[in-house]
Amino acid sequence: MVTDRVTVALLSLAVFLTVLALLGAQLRSAAAHAPAHRVVVVRRIYRTTVIETVRGGAPGGPSVTQSVSSSGGAVSGAAAPATRTS
Repeated sequence: MVTDRVTVALLSLAVFLTVLALLGAQLRSAAAHAPAHRVVVVRRIYRTTVIETVRGGAPGGPSVTQSVSSSGGAVSGAAAPATRTS
């Protein structure tokens, strides 16, 4: 009776490993026939311009115009905005 249990256990293990090998072969075969997946990288660049005009208190006095632009990536802290007095 012990030999029957050992035989059943070995046959079950053999069937399990055979099914596992067949599934692995199918998976490899499906991967070989599939077209290569192309990766498309999209980069969006946003441009923001802020224009601010500060007029002097007296009529006809000096005014200051400040313009700041940024595009896409991080804005560098070292870049100062352009300032023009007219």
